[in-house]
Amino acid sequence: MAKEAPRPPGKAGTQQVALLKRKPAPAHGTVAKPKKKEAKPKKEAAPRPVERTEEELVDLTSRVYKLVVERGRDGVLQSEIWKELGLTSRDGSRLAIRLERRGLIGRVKVLEEGRWTYKLTPLRFPTDMASIEKVPCMTCQYEPKCSADGEVNPYICPWIGPWVIEEARLARQGMPAPAVSA
Repeated sequence: MAKEAPRPPGKAGTQQVALLKRKPAPAHGTVAKPKKKEAKPKKEAAPRPVERTEEELVDLTSRVYKLVVERGRDGVLQSEIWKELGLTSRDGSRLAIRLERRGLIGRVKVLEEGRWTYKLTPLRFPTDMASIEKVPCMTCQYEPKCSADGEVNPYICPWIGPWVIEEARLARQGMPAPAVSA
């Protein structure tokens, strides 16, 4: 048997230690295990839904309806309303459903920029007080005698007919009514 050459002092076993530290290559056909990922910092917990009082819900519902009416007959995307009011989509959807059930708005599902959302349109418009204030009956000298079956009545009134026609014309055009004198 051949004897190994003596090793120089101070270097004994360094090659063996280096070989022990290396990991062997995976065998043919096996997959090496991926390195463990560093732990990501935990995300902050999502804020819990805020419970709203009935008064707050009524206020938000009226604000949503007002915004839908302001946008007119063309309507507005539901997502735009929620962004404008700073609501979650969940709260916004509930408010829209509430208005839809009351028959105040219509909701139509539309595809907008690759995402499904709803277009909200007003079904009923609030009464314009300016129109009511300008009714000729308010300043009519015959108003105390006026009734549906009286000598003076809305069917033969010379002032109410033109006022109604003008209001209808302006409503179709979407313009405010001018002052009408009786």
